[in-house]
Amino acid sequence: MFAAVGESTVYRHLDTVTLLVGAESPLLQKAKAQLEQVMIRVTRAAHIAAASERLPVLMPQAVVLFGAVTEEERENLVDRATAIGALVFYVDDKLPLDDLEPLVEGIAKAAVERGLTRDQPLTRPESTVRDP
Repeated sequence: MFAAVGESTVYRHLDTVTLLVGAESPLLQKAKAQLEQVMIRVTRAAHIAAASERLPVLMPQAVVLFGAVTEEERENLVDRATAIGALVFYVDDKLPLDDLEPLVEGIAKAAVERGLTRDQPLTRPESTVRDP
């Protein structure tokens, strides 16, 4: 026979993830600390090739490039990031450290908003549902 099973709700926690791409630097370290402070999970890739491989696994909402990259590298990363719905940001390695905070605040806000829209379940308005 069948046993009654209690109903339970499984909550799925969707992390906000940001991928930082570039060599270790004071700018990257400060951005990482600031993002982690607002509860955004931060992952780092040392170069574009490593970042491109990790994108489909991590599914970040934002990708932040630090330092100079070639046009070909940039296009490759943007294509892959766009395919998973991630936003791409660039931080010039000559940016003064004091100017980084408002930039990272904007990145964090965009990442959270992207996560809310990209990762929400698909729904249909009642007017589009047809009776069988």
